[in-house]
Formats: sequence, structure tokens, C-alpha cells
Amino acid sequence: MTHRRVFLKQLAAIAGASGLGRLQAIDLASTEELARDANSDDAGLASLRDRYLLSPDIIYLNHGSIGTIPRVVMEARSAYLDLCETNPWLYMWGGAWEEPREAVRASSAALLGCQATEVSFTHNTTEGFNTLAGGLALGPGDEVLFSSLSHAGAAICWHHYAETRGFVVRTFDFPILDIPNMTADDVLNAYDRNITPATRVLVFPHVDNIVGLRYPVKELAALAKSKGVEIVAVDGAQTVGMIEVDTGELGVDVYCTSSHKWLQAPKGLGLMYVRQDLQDDIRPIWVTWGQDRWRGTARIFEDYGTRNLAEVLSLGDAIEFQNSLGAEAKESRYRELWETFRAATEESDRVTWRSPTTWEMSASLYAIEIGDIASQAAFNHMYEKHGFVFRPFAAQGLNTVRISPNIYNTDEEIERFFAVAEALPRS
Repeated sequence: MTHRRVFLKQLAAIAGASGLGRLQAIDLASTEELARDANSDDAGLASLRDRYLLSPDIIYLNHGSIGTIPRVVMEARSAYLDLCETNPWLYMWGGAWEEPREAVRASSAALLGCQATEVSFTHNTTEGFNTLAGGLALGPGDEVLFSSLSHAGAAICWHHYAETRGFVVRTFDFPILDIPNMTADDVLNAYDRNITPATRVLVFPHVDNIVGLRYPVKELAALAKSKGVEIVAVDGAQTVGMIEVDTGELGVDVYCTSSHKWLQAPKGLGLMYVRQDLQDDIRPIWVTWGQDRWRGTARIFEDYGTRNLAEVLSLGDAIEFQNSLGAEAKESRYRELWETFRAATEESDRVTWRSPTTWEMSASLYAIEIGDIASQAAFNHMYEKHGFVFRPFAAQGLNTVRISPNIYNTDEEIERFFAVAEALPRS
């Protein structure tokens, strides 16, 4: 017990006065400094970029695929790993990190606008949807519906389980080429035409990963429920950490996200919200000793034995970092970037905008087409010669590059992007 008390004191020293508190303990950035930099000119934004580990040789515009980790969060993660190895049993199984883990769950619940009992720690969005698809009692006569805008991570699992259980998976082609001029009502009408009396589960993204269409989630969930859909499941991989999310206000049943994108947490972390009164209807896809102990909470869906608790704790620091930036400050900066990028596109003779044309329908993720060159060729040239990182897309009738900047990206970087894009060799 003497050794245990010593290690608990070590943990308390790291935790400090603010729960986990690694940001405060490392003292690399105060809330005021972060807020100032997030609302600053290019010099301030460059200072914010210095809080990350990005190579100075690249211009990173691909947070929609995988985000960057702030230096302070990486150092927190390393500190947890170091502490764990001083007594692995104590921190993994001895209970020393039980309270801190649940503090992270509470922070995650606040982020998602739900109760802590409704949050499960996953590894990513794909795991959340596999848990749902594998755990629901679906069978002949039931239908799962989603559109061509759904990401594979939220879609393939349904086909997998349909083969053995006999339910129907139905997809419809979303009019992706019409998205620049679409309104919220247009999105609702597209789903209204496709939901049938057999539709039991509806799956859709909050923001899609191809062109960045922001769905009217609350209205679509209400429409689905009015037509008899039992479960509305939302892919939030491209929203949590970028824009505010309130699952209770949205009226959805399941909401899954990946923390390695906009939350800028270490890779291999995700969150799944499962509405409290739905949890008993989902059979966990793996179980171990804690099923009875965690019954009545979404923790039953993460009961798969040993996991890297240091990573879980660092998720709390990633959330704290994002909170320090401020939700309003972040969205304001994301909108500024969107407006700057769109204005530059409008001025270009070679670049065409393929995403929504109002911010209310958009996010910090957008697609442009660089005329006369294949998107993959454009990426190869701009990455190899100039260090730009983004995502090429050549699917569903598009030949686009997807841009997903974060708040530290500068107007000067956007100017450089367009200068290089305009000068690309033509096919």
C-alpha cells in the first residue's frame, strides 16, 4: 500500500488542479495565448502552428484524412506512457487511472452534448458503426438506408452483416454534382424520396468527406422519425472538434467520430454516443469480464480487455486543448478560411468550386477542380515539388482535390496554393 500511495501522489502531481491538467502542468500555452493566436494575423497563426510538430517543409491541408497532434498533447501522452511503465499493474489494472479515465469520459460527453453513460471509447468511427451493425437485431424485412455520400467506414459493415442475417441494405445516388447549389430542403427531399416503410436504420454523415456538405441533421432526424425510422445513426468523423455538436439537440440515436481528425488526438481513438434507452437493443460484438458491471452504460461496448489507457487519457488533453481555443474562435477562423479559399477560386480561370456555396451548408472541408489535369497528378506534383498535402478524389463523376485546413493555416499558404495550382502543367 505504501508504493501505491506513492504512485497515486505522482498521478495527483501530474493531474494538478484541473482534473487531468497536463496542459497546465506542461505550461506551454495559456488559454489567453491560444485564443489570441487563433484570432490573429498570419504572424499569430504561425505562432499557433509552432505548437504542432509539423515539418516546416510541408503545407498541411488534409485534416479531413488525419489531423496533427499539438505538441502539448503529444508531451502529455508521453508523460502518461512514462508514468505507466513505472508500475504497469497500478495504472492499467490497479485503479489509479479509473477516475482520470472517467473524467475523460465526462469531457467527451460535454463535447457531444450527452450524458457520460452514453459515451463509449472506440478506436475510430468505423469501429462505432461495426458495433452498431453487428449488435442490432436486424433480419428479413428490415432495411438499412444510406446514400453514396456515406463513407466506407460507415457503410461496408452493413453489407457484411446483411449477408448472414438477411436484412436489406439499400443505397441511393446522392446528386453530388448539384451540391454547390443545394439547400437544406434539397437534402431533406432527397432522403424523403428514398425512405420507405421498411427503413429501420438511416445512416448519413454530419459532414461528408468528399465535398464537405453539412447536413441539416436535426431536421433530417425528425423527418426520418416521422416516417417510422427507428434508428438514426450519424457519421461525425468530420465534425467533432471542428464545429459544435449537441447530440441531444440533434435528436439522433447514435453518433460516431474519430478523434484523430479535428480533435487532434493521438491516432487510434474514437467516440461513440449511444442514446441511453437504445443501449439494451445493441448486443456488444465483444465481451469480457465487465458486462454486468458496466450494464446501463455505453461502456459495455468497449469491454474488450487491456487497452492503452495512456492514449485514452491524452484524449482528455486534446479536448482541453480544443476547448482552450474556443468553439466560436475556431468556427470563425474556419469560416474565414472557407471564404478566402472560395474567393480565390472565383478569381481563378483554372480552378472550379465543387462544394456548397453557403457557409451554413459547408465546413472546413471543400473540393475544387483544377482544370486540364487529373486530381492525382495535381497532388503528385504539388506534394513532391512544393510540399502541399491534400486529398485527391476521382470518383462519382468528380475530378477534384479536397482541401481541409485547420485554424493555423494562413492566407499566405492559400495564396501559394493557388499560385502553384495555376502553374501546373496541363494534361
